[in-house]
Amino acid sequence: MIDMDLLSDTTYRQQAVRQLHQLLSNAKEFPVESSQIYGLRQIARQQPDKVEQFARHQKERAEKKDRNAEIGFWALVENLCNNQSTNWSVRNEGRKYLPENIRNENIPKNQQGMTLEERQLRNKLRKCQQEWLDRWKNEHIPVFFERFCTQCMYRKAIIEMGQSGNESDVSAHQEQSETGGSEAMQQAFADAGLQE
Repeated sequence: MIDMDLLSDTTYRQQAVRQLHQLLSNAKEFPVESSQIYGLRQIARQQPDKVEQFARHQKERAEKKDRNAEIGFWALVENLCNNQSTNWSVRNEGRKYLPENIRNENIPKNQQGMTLEERQLRNKLRKCQQEWLDRWKNEHIPVFFERFCTQCMYRKAIIEMGQSGNESDVSAHQEQSETGGSEAMQQAFADAGLQE
């Protein structure tokens, strides 16, 4: 498999930034609380197979309260995990790295007239593919969501600083973040338990 650190520094970082930028392009406030981001991070670390279920539950709670921005956030998190998404997801990223012998194009199609042995081989290859993708997802969900949650806290701090109405604070923050971070960022990370 590909090195997870390499993916974290490239594809996962880029996707976290891109996905949040699309979601928050006109946001005046971040759609979820720091504690919810922290909860997402903890679930991703400890039970990566439960992130989708966690996001679905949070989305349902937001729907009951009619919070559209929050619904959109949790729908995004859910889509970033699953294989049903036509957009980018951790699982779909794994498809790029499938071993050659279990790629879809190398698994025989179910055709009329297949022998029992051919069907058994096809089923075995499909099962191997499913297991490989499940393993990928469970290993890579924590890595991706570490990046994603860090980016959430960064965007949350930027949005909150923008609410103060002082554009120079945002510029100063961006400058300071390149050299170690501002107090607002450090506080935001501390609030979410993301400081090392």
